[in-house]
Amino acid sequence: MIKALSTAAIAALAMASAAASATPVSFTYTANGVTDSVSQQATAVFTFDTSNLSSFTLTLTDNVNPTAFIQSELTGLLFSFSSAPSSIALVSVNATSVIDCTNTSSPCPSGAGSSPYGWGATLAGGDLLLGAGFDGSAFSYQPYGIVNANYTSSGGGGGLGVPTNNPLLVGPVTFGFTVSGLAHVPMLNDVRLAFGDPDIQVTVPEPQSLALLGGAFLALWLTRRQGRRSVG
Repeated sequence: MIKALSTAAIAALAMASAAASATPVSFTYTANGVTDSVSQQATAVFTFDTSNLSSFTLTLTDNVNPTAFIQSELTGLLFSFSSAPSSIALVSVNATSVIDCTNTSSPCPSGAGSSPYGWGATLAGGDLLLGAGFDGSAFSYQPYGIVNANYTSSGGGGGLGVPTNNPLLVGPVTFGFTVSGLAHVPMLNDVRLAFGDPDIQVTVPEPQSLALLGGAFLALWLTRRQGRRSVG
């Protein structure tokens, strides 16, 4: 059964530091929850450059230490811009490493793949949906979910060793975007992180009308996807 959980409200900190030719502004969100006795924790850091609003980065880290279950892997994110850009494109995905835990134990050997590792993004109005398993128009069941640098696999049984879940990305994973139509660094509203099966169009709950201001609190949604079937 697909189930969405909300966490307690947590701080979203906006930090700006002046530089000679640029002022980077970062927004950090952290989710911490448990679904069906499985931990789901992650951090998302958005970084904008006030001198160049044509691009920004998003760094995702799975904080479940060690990551041992597919329900704990990070597979997507949804958020809203306070002012909708005219276009956006995912141009790069840089993972700490790629591993393939198929029927093996930790440490898992290196896995194959290249950027964007099956990830994609769609923009509808001011809402951006980022997720694994992107086929060009929709999101589906695919590998390359994000796990913590400390992970463990027992091979099969719904864990990281299930062949159809592999390869996996070891975080932190940084996503690079190009964007047009931003007049200023936007506020980011209603940020949600999703875990497990990357069918995020089904599992993300309805948008909430919560706006983020620097140093304000935001109710962050934590989403659990339906579990993947084990193979073998």
